[in-house]
Amino acid sequence: MLAVLLDESRRMLDAARELANLNAALMLNEKEGAARASDSLHLAISDVEAFRRSLSRQLAEVGSMMMNREDLLRAAYTMETVASYIESISFRLSQLKIPPLKKSNMTEDLRTLFDLIIDILGRTHETVRALHFNPAKVNELIQSVEKAERQMDEKYRTSITKAMTEIDDFKELILLKDVLERIETVSDLSLSLADLVMIISLGL
Repeated sequence: MLAVLLDESRRMLDAARELANLNAALMLNEKEGAARASDSLHLAISDVEAFRRSLSRQLAEVGSMMMNREDLLRAAYTMETVASYIESISFRLSQLKIPPLKKSNMTEDLRTLFDLIIDILGRTHETVRALHFNPAKVNELIQSVEKAERQMDEKYRTSITKAMTEIDDFKELILLKDVLERIETVSDLSLSLADLVMIISLGL
């Protein structure tokens, strides 16, 4: 079950990497690159959902024999929620007009935010990996997740302020604000996931 959870976490991280690739391709108007990144992103999200269903079936089979099965299930569903947010970000990102973003230099903010998503999900993935190989290390790793989440919060605040100052097109501002808020939600969910991993580790 921990192996399935680890696979789900890995594909969640893969989806975040493809989101960054999609952003880079869109900013350069590379349609083929954007299409490849989008296809890879959707495949990763489908895998996340499949791993969550697999874990749900396994947990249903063991019944009440596992004390921390509800925490395992919550962790799996949290990963699926993160993947869903990544998918929604990718759709909204593809609807943004690039010229206003470049004019306001928001392209650099988006690149940094997507890098931060990869960083925080990468750190969260390491906490899940520790469950499988070294549960005693989970607490130490969670501190790095908390640090990454604080960095994301700071960048989100500066980016949302910059967007409201620099973007003149109201429709574009609303869409960009939605993207930024969803990025910040992914960060919050990552921290919640790390906390669940801590609870699971205590039961191992």
